Amino acid sequence: MKITKLAKILSVSALSAILLAACSSENDVSTKSKNDDSAQGETEEKAEEQKEESKVGTRSNPVKINEIASIDTVTYDDESNEYKTKIDLSLVEVIRGAQAQQKLKEMNEFNEDAPEGYEWVLVKGKVKVVDSETEDHPFTIDGIMNFKFVSDSGDIYDGDIVGTTEPDFAFEMYKGNEKEGYISGLVKTGEEAKLEYDSWVGNSVFFNLK
Repeated sequence: MKITKLAKILSVSALSAILLAACSSENDVSTKSKNDDSAQGETEEKAEEQKEESKVGTRSNPVKINEIASIDTVTYDDESNEYKTKIDLSLVEVIRGAQAQQKLKEMNEFNEDAPEGYEWVLVKGKVKVVDSETEDHPFTIDGIMNFKFVSDSGDIYDGDIVGTTEPDFAFEMYKGNEKEGYISGLVKTGEEAKLEYDSWVGNSVFFNLK
């Protein structure tokens, strides 16, 4: 009888562990530090605090600068067939105001000055195609089409005036490739803003700009 009771306890414990693991894998976006690829050092107290926060990558809990967001997305072929793809996306530098405008002028002399009441934001981003179901079709990402600046007051900036950057954040890349470039945009002077990445397949990830 003692052996049977012990077996039942072990069976319940094993089932609980399986359910917990399944629940932990629901998020499409996860983050990791560039300086520490291992999550082994996380304490139980920190883990509990993270559970209480909003899902990482949301507008209320954006990905931090120099933090890598691992994002599930897709690659399309010429017939619009989808192939599951995972990318690592991060922001490595953010400058704004007069410094951003000066750098944009250095990139292209025809870039316009920021209109009155607005200032340029220049973001250096990095992307890597970590995994993909296809090695025959490139993953595409574009700084103008996939990204938009969103203010803390809720404005989504329309991007009517676009700054030409060099290198531009617009790439076609295969599995294993890594690229970096600049994304530019206008925000109201002094107003806090976030950068939103839209994968077009349901994933929308916000990045902090400070």
